[in-house]
Amino acid sequence: MSDVYNRQKVQEDLQKNDAIAMAFGKLVSGKVGYKAVIEKKPMVKKCTDCGITLDMNQKFCHECGAKNEVPVKK
Repeated sequence: MSDVYNRQKVQEDLQKNDAIAMAFGKLVSGKVGYKAVIEKKPMVKKCTDCGITLDMNQKFCHECGAKNEVPVKK
């Protein structure tokens, strides 16, 4: 789960970088100054035991009671 969170964090950091966004926009549209919006996939957390969808901050499953890892934000 932490690998997915880390990759999404890297993508968010790249989106905030204006130079990269402008270069990507020029590459996609052919126009200078065009800033493309990169779609983000929502993170989905599932219980490790029963597979039910959980909130990102839930430490325990509300169905089976299994302990689930909460991603650490840096």
